[in-house]
Amino acid sequence: MDRTLFDRKGRPAAYLRDDYHGSVYLWDGHAVAYIHEYVHVYGINGRHLGWLIDDVLYTNEGERIGFTSLTCPVPVGREPAKTERRSVDKIRPRWKAPATPKLGYRFAERDLAEFLAEGGAPPLDAGGEDGSS
Repeated sequence: MDRTLFDRKGRPAAYLRDDYHGSVYLWDGHAVAYIHEYVHVYGINGRHLGWLIDDVLYTNEGERIGFTSLTCPVPVGREPAKTERRSVDKIRPRWKAPATPKLGYRFAERDLAEFLAEGGAPPLDAGGEDGSS
């Protein structure tokens, strides 16, 4: 069963798919991230994006950025119809996860969909993605 991720204003931004990888899809059908070891959120490109703890998505800085319907601090909006899911791109090697920050109640100012899209992978033939920064 899919679980929707909402932003701090209660708008649906993405959903978690109950598949082998625990894939995170944007509403346009692109898989941009996945859940590793039940808590780490990694982009398909290998970047560590944050943590999913008790149905709250935290950034690497410890700010709350995403919520399920059970944890959202405001009433949630209606979910749009899902588009056809595209196949998951080849998952790139994972970067080392940073130390878990102090998790707080502060909201991230960033947009949830844009935050998750940072985990998207360029096409394999595009080159240039080697995991270094």
